Amino acid sequence: MRRPKRSRAAEAFGPSFWVFAGFAGIAAWAVWELKGIGAVGEALSGDLDVLLFLLPRMIGGMLLAGLVQAILPPDLVAKWVGEDSGLRGIFIGAVVGMLTPGGPMTSFPIVVAFYMSGADRGALVAYLTGWSLLGFHRTLVWELPLLGSEFTLYRIAAVIALPILAGLIARRIPLRAVGPGREEDGPTAGSRRAGGEA
Repeated sequence: MRRPKRSRAAEAFGPSFWVFAGFAGIAAWAVWELKGIGAVGEALSGDLDVLLFLLPRMIGGMLLAGLVQAILPPDLVAKWVGEDSGLRGIFIGAVVGMLTPGGPMTSFPIVVAFYMSGADRGALVAYLTGWSLLGFHRTLVWELPLLGSEFTLYRIAAVIALPILAGLIARRIPLRAVGPGREEDGPTAGSRRAGGEA
């Protein structure tokens, strides 16, 4: 049986929002008690500075995610990195993650776009693991010049298999999760979608 589709407001102000809001409220109360109202104001001012710094990047990332999703045909995504793509899909996810430049404002919107287009969670985990551990741009710009080739080779050799392993483990975890733009996910989701539901 399909779950009713939640509104955008319900998704935005879901349980995770209220958990973070609750912790923020407790932290604000603790700062007020320990350091006074002035410290709370300074903290909020700093938060506003961070928000203003991140907001243009977040908007750009969301635009990127929307454009990537519009460009990618779902049947092509399903073929190459979908549930039935096997080890090939995990390998593609890992390699694309390694080659994705930029920080989380670039990579996470791309993950969302791929996920909403039908990519398998194993491929997405491999993508994020490859991006975070083996990002080519960070290796070339920071690691090689600052730490040298010997250290860089040791580090790469130590973690090069982890994106593939992480993707395989993610596929094996027997959990179903509901994500943005998807009714369900998990080992049985694809067969249910293909066979229809009573």
